[in-house]
Amino acid sequence: MKRLILILLLGAGLAAAAVAQKTVTPPAPPVTASPAQSGTSGVPAPAAAALELALERYTDGGAHGSNFVQIYTPSGFATARREAGTVSIQAPQRVRFDYTAPEKKVFTYDSGEGRFFSPEDRQLTVRRLSEDEKARLPVVFLTRPEELGRQYEISVDAGADPPATRLLLTPRVSRPELAWLRLAIEKDGGVRELSYQDAAGNRTEFRFETWKRGKARSAADFRITGPPGTRIVEN
Repeated sequence: MKRLILILLLGAGLAAAAVAQKTVTPPAPPVTASPAQSGTSGVPAPAAAALELALERYTDGGAHGSNFVQIYTPSGFATARREAGTVSIQAPQRVRFDYTAPEKKVFTYDSGEGRFFSPEDRQLTVRRLSEDEKARLPVVFLTRPEELGRQYEISVDAGADPPATRLLLTPRVSRPELAWLRLAIEKDGGVRELSYQDAAGNRTEFRFETWKRGKARSAADFRITGPPGTRIVEN
């Protein structure tokens, strides 16, 4: 059960098993054709500029925090599951989610490892994340634009309303766990939204409020262990 809950935090959700047999990849959201390409890995110039701004903002040596809402919609369902809490991001690629509603729980990621703690069950689940799972975390924009350009076809929605630049990232190689990834980056480099969909049609969206920079957090904050007596499950 805890493995399923951890997968839900990463966007696959409890309904993923029921729809895994679907093999048709859903179409990506439509975007307006991008302006002129940059010279690096074919990344559109506006996309490269927005990604550089985000990279500069979130790799300044501090920890960046925000309130968030997570909306998960299983394929074929009209009803979405909403969760909320706070998130903290710190370079090189560390993230911590403290969920407060509808239940308390904590998810952290650092150095390829995801950790999920359920206070109610006093259980900590530890597992190595796949490349697709890591891509769905709000640290994907800590990767240099040229590297993202090698992994994804990147399009810019030129018709989107300012102040955000909306980017669509489609994997260059078909991935069952990630059909597409979308980012909304504001003029100051702040990431307003991150959404993605898997090949089965399950969709997750993160909405972030105003980001605030704080002092760097300790590595232990991103590798939770749970209080004494916590049951540890590794998978």
